[in-house]
Amino acid sequence: MIAFIAVVSLVASIVVADDPTPLPTPPPADCSIVDARAAEAIAGFEVQGPDETSRFGGICYYPSRLVSHDGSLSYAVVTADRLPQRRAFYTAFSRRCAPAVKGTLNELACRQYLKLAVAQTIEEYFAARTGAGDPSPVPGLGDSAVVNGSVLYVRRGQVVFEATVQRGGDFDLARSTELARELLDHASR
Repeated sequence: MIAFIAVVSLVASIVVADDPTPLPTPPPADCSIVDARAAEAIAGFEVQGPDETSRFGGICYYPSRLVSHDGSLSYAVVTADRLPQRRAFYTAFSRRCAPAVKGTLNELACRQYLKLAVAQTIEEYFAARTGAGDPSPVPGLGDSAVVNGSVLYVRRGQVVFEATVQRGGDFDLARSTELARELLDHASR
């Protein structure tokens, strides 16, 4: 996640260098859906944030003071208006992957970046996020809920919810599911 945050600001300069037409910039992520107090209750430890750089990348990221010891909580609500921003980010990542060696883990990640770089619809975005690796269905969140790696993805209609809680360096599926439920409940209101 930290690498994602560092690259978000770099992506704008890369994209602008390749295309003189700047992308429309969506507003920062609305982190009031799960605010710091709710994030602490879900994560089970004190958090900071939300991180402002991450917000401009469309992500609500709440790190603890000692991320490597306690962990972090993050979520994104991906809608069609955020897809151009996401495509730009993954285009930059896919360019850096060009020398990926066939059969390596890097190759799998690069293939996913290439698919995300061209995703035009929420369905394509969700398929690219959940189609690589070893996705597993997550019961109780609807038919389109999958954990893939260290992120829980839920597609409901034309929205993809991404939720992750890291505790002590490990992905916490139970707490990530709780976070996803909170996001889905808010979307239902």
